[in-house]
Amino acid sequence: MSEKWLEKIAPRTKSALNAGFALVCFLAVSGFAFQLQRGFHDMEGSWCFSTGIEILGLFICAVIYYSSLHSMDKVESYYFIFIPEIVVCALCLFLDEVSWLVQGIPEYAMINRITCAALHICYYTIGLLFWIYMHHILNFNSKLVKITGDVFFVLYLLLAVVCILDIFLPIYFTVDSDGYYRRAILYSLRPVVYILIVPGAVEILVKSEASNMTKAVTAILFVFPVISEVMTFFHFGISTKPAAILIAIILNFGVLVAEREKKFVATQNELDIASKIQDGLLPTSFPAFPDRKEFDVYASTKPAKEVGGDFYDFFMIDDTHLAILIADVSDKGIGAALFMAISKINIKTRGQMGGSPSEIISYADKVISEKNEAGMFVTLWLGIIDLTTGHMDVCNAGHDYPAILRADKESAQYTIDKEKHGPPVGFLPGMEYPEISYELHPGDRIFLYTDGVTDAKNRDGNRFETDRLLKTLNANIKASDEQLITAVRTDIDRFIGGEPQFDDVTMLSFTYFG
Repeated sequence: MSEKWLEKIAPRTKSALNAGFALVCFLAVSGFAFQLQRGFHDMEGSWCFSTGIEILGLFICAVIYYSSLHSMDKVESYYFIFIPEIVVCALCLFLDEVSWLVQGIPEYAMINRITCAALHICYYTIGLLFWIYMHHILNFNSKLVKITGDVFFVLYLLLAVVCILDIFLPIYFTVDSDGYYRRAILYSLRPVVYILIVPGAVEILVKSEASNMTKAVTAILFVFPVISEVMTFFHFGISTKPAAILIAIILNFGVLVAEREKKFVATQNELDIASKIQDGLLPTSFPAFPDRKEFDVYASTKPAKEVGGDFYDFFMIDDTHLAILIADVSDKGIGAALFMAISKINIKTRGQMGGSPSEIISYADKVISEKNEAGMFVTLWLGIIDLTTGHMDVCNAGHDYPAILRADKESAQYTIDKEKHGPPVGFLPGMEYPEISYELHPGDRIFLYTDGVTDAKNRDGNRFETDRLLKTLNANIKASDEQLITAVRTDIDRFIGGEPQFDDVTMLSFTYFG
């Protein structure tokens, strides 16, 4: 019940989080301004100490909040709980400061009553948030824990009503005609609600599989406020509870950051390994076939993330037939990399067995579609060249059209050849894949690429597009395959400026010498 309540009020968007930060900053500045306006005359030394600590605490809350906003790439689940804790802690500090500033001023007696009532509600709120936080972070559930949470939430609602009524019917506290806060007869019963949750808290701490450090720091959320409650009960005049709450939050924030960094490092290591494995799947040694004089081929890929979904390949089917291909998986990251590996292995394995490009792609489509619960697909261009004749059979499965240079034509230029194509592999299982043929002559070139090339955007939102690609290709007709790809890569980088790369960029250039 309590976690459902939190889900409704917790900030779930960046705008909501920014609004919370603005509130905390407002409380910090207002608390400092109120102290300056009030001054320190007629304030006891312990009161001055309390207000000073609380003003400092308010600015610390703002700093923690700011750090939280800038330490996450997205609104993660534990921030739904941690952020409200910071906001309520700031309210506790602010309300306690105001209650000390108006202490002993008769004309502000009602303000004192209202701030003290709101302060007690905030104390109970932070207790509830701490309970939910412990339950969530330590990730343990049981019948006792559920009952404890429900009981705490019901008592919280009742006590919130009692605190509001306390403004007019003193139960926990009163403010006399001179403006002084006094404890009422039932004040000593105030901590009972926290005692009720001790069994559930102990069970969570004992049975949770979290690390001992996480357990210890999470337990501080209860221990520090309880200690300060005991100190305040026996010594009125110095407010330690808001400071204890703040210290507990700071320690838990440190653990959150440490755990986040630990997960980040582990994930980064996994991504580095995945990147190395992916690199190992692609041919990266050039010249790829130093003993073959009939052709030259060069390719490169640059993932948008540590690992990507683009891939290329070229391999000899037999002594006279070469296969070249380029592909683009419908996503990025680890999932796309796994799908890329499966696709590439299936295509190459079937390709080395022989057959036409259409047969190879149809086979890959069948195998990939059988267990494709993720619903991913891959665009693919596959060509098989007879190196003795220059005859080339091609099948395009939804991929970008190639740029082709016909060297035997006058004023030879790269052009986009919009041949027939079928659907992407894994997109519409069982569809036919049409096949076309080219007759290559000595000097003819084929340039293959993924949409990360033409879709590259600059800061104005303009795309690199096919026209710019052709312009670059035609400006480097006499360059080697490697130099050609380097020139395109340079022009893309120059075009996008400092904008981040949002898609994988893969290119393959093939020249037939005959």
